[in-house]
Amino acid sequence: MARAERIYRRLTGRSAGLASYHRLWLGPDHLLSVRATGYSEEYKRFYFRDIQALIVRKTERREILNVIFALVAIAFGLFVLASPDSFWRGFWVVFAGLVLCLLAVNWLRGPTCVCHIRTAVQTEPLPTLKHLRTARKVIARLKPGIEAAQGPLAPGHGQAKAPATSSIVPSTPAVQTSGAADRPPPTTFPP
Repeated sequence: MARAERIYRRLTGRSAGLASYHRLWLGPDHLLSVRATGYSEEYKRFYFRDIQALIVRKTERREILNVIFALVAIAFGLFVLASPDSFWRGFWVVFAGLVLCLLAVNWLRGPTCVCHIRTAVQTEPLPTLKHLRTARKVIARLKPGIEAAQGPLAPGHGQAKAPATSSIVPSTPAVQTSGAADRPPPTTFPP
């Protein structure tokens, strides 16, 4: 029997939450986000023609976890030094080694991020895109489909925007004189 052609390709692994997990799939003309619990699945389709923006914001989750793992490893190391019995010393060495492995894995996975997809009617988080390297790969895979549906991006789009600066005009106090006839007209400044 002939196998059916696969329509969807998985973009990322699965992201597990407390009571559900998420996956991203690439369809022929859309991105499919699947949220599954033990008894139901929720599907959201984002057609390439409707996608207005993919927003990626770098977070400090990696650094925070590295500090936590390092502190826990140091605590276990102190337990190793304080343990008089060789059994407990070995016990704490194993746990310190496991925490150091977690630290190394977290460090090697790279910077973390939060990713959202924006359409005309909604802005949805994409919880499977937790690492900057993965988010960049997924965006690179989505870009040709979005450009085919909407046309090529204008030069300069897709780049990070610098924060807007405002020009502030310092205000000078009005000169007050004793007579009303001597007063200068009020000075106004642009907002």
